[in-house]
Amino acid sequence: MSRLTAYIAVCVMVCLFFAFAVPVGAQDLLPPITLHQAIEQNVLDRPVTIKAAVEYASQNYPNILKSQAQMRAAQKNVTVQKLNEYLPDSLLQYQEIMASHNKLSQIFYGSPVFPAVAGPGFNNVNMQPIFFSSGGFSLDWAPLDFGLHKARINMSKDQYAQARAQFATTQLDVCLAAANAFLDSVVAMEQLKAANENQASFDQFAQVVHAQVNASLKPGADASLADAQLANARNDVIRANLAYEIALANLANTLGLGGKSLQIDATGLATTAEPADMQKDVPLFETVPILQTARAALNTAKAQKRVLDKEYFPVFHFLGGVNMRGSGLDVRGRPSGQDVNGLFPLVPNYQVAMIINWNFLDIVRLRAEKKVQMERIEQQNQDFNLVLQNLKTQDVQSRARVKAALALAENMPVQVKAAYMAASQAAARYKTGLGSVAQVAEANQVLAQSRAQEAIARVGVWRALLAVAAVHGDIKPFLAEAERVQKERGL
Repeated sequence: MSRLTAYIAVCVMVCLFFAFAVPVGAQDLLPPITLHQAIEQNVLDRPVTIKAAVEYASQNYPNILKSQAQMRAAQKNVTVQKLNEYLPDSLLQYQEIMASHNKLSQIFYGSPVFPAVAGPGFNNVNMQPIFFSSGGFSLDWAPLDFGLHKARINMSKDQYAQARAQFATTQLDVCLAAANAFLDSVVAMEQLKAANENQASFDQFAQVVHAQVNASLKPGADASLADAQLANARNDVIRANLAYEIALANLANTLGLGGKSLQIDATGLATTAEPADMQKDVPLFETVPILQTARAALNTAKAQKRVLDKEYFPVFHFLGGVNMRGSGLDVRGRPSGQDVNGLFPLVPNYQVAMIINWNFLDIVRLRAEKKVQMERIEQQNQDFNLVLQNLKTQDVQSRARVKAALALAENMPVQVKAAYMAASQAAARYKTGLGSVAQVAEANQVLAQSRAQEAIARVGVWRALLAVAAVHGDIKPFLAEAERVQKERGL
């Protein structure tokens, strides 16, 4: 027995240690739980492509998770509404009371302050305490209401459809924001490359100028001017690097990874000037999520109007119940509660009834509410028309942007080539004494701007195609084309 007692004591001590050894607030020192930890680790460990970025944002961005929760709540609310409409109201109650029993002939409206006093009264007034008891249950079922139950359930279904449409709209918005942020990062990366190339050109030119100044072939002012241009090029690199870091931070935020650093894989997006033309057909606007959301809001407003149409009809209530009562009073020499003095209910009763409730004056209120609801329906209808009109306008504009972006991307190599030739000729003229440092600096600045504009123009094609995808309400063809280009250029 002594060993068993010792074993039990050790077990108790271990349990107490784990229960009380961790002080209050120590849970803050524990490592935090990260949702989607495996996916997040993969995104942060390697450069992310535009497709991977969009897919990650569509699954992990807080607005997506919030909209999913709202959609699930709306779906479950349909079941809740069905239960509210068709499940009988039930009540199970038991009362044990000690009170005096004095009655007075009078009329007054019922109140919790004045409980009902049943049974005959006494000839005198006294405050003798008497026990009363009662217990029972009742059911109240109203299946007949001329369509009001069904109208309310259908309205909850329309609200669920609206939540689904809103989720699709939120998902598309999040995907578009992630894709645009990715393209912004690509542009910032290319501008940083152009700034570095410009700095390298000025660095090389400054070395040439210093060599000629040291050989007394050029005045010392040329060296100072070349150094100033080189310092300006270095400042451009600093600004470009800042813009790139800010673009990456914004991209991380659109992915739901705010405050964390990541790198992008921009292969092919800044070098492919003319990707395949996708989504060239006229879009079916009825499938665009934002228009479906507007239509769902219109349907919900109409469902609310149908509920008002059904509210004026009478409601049939079917009631039933069983109860038992007990009383400590003696009425005419006969005890109400034999041997128990009213402590327990002994006298049974049952009731079955049908009650018709009809608030016939509601017709005034309902007519006024219907007029208000009709105006709300008209408002939602005009919102739908406005969204449709904007989509058609944006479709024309996005196609024009694609056309202009392709033309700019096709013309930019000519501009870059000409700027490169001008910079080379300016440097050669300076070496032979026919040009100045200012002319070389100006030519190099034009070359740097042309390189940056070329990258912007090529990425601009993708941005214009993304605008077309936004109008069509489907980003999948855009992502498929981007993935194809990135895989081909990555070989």
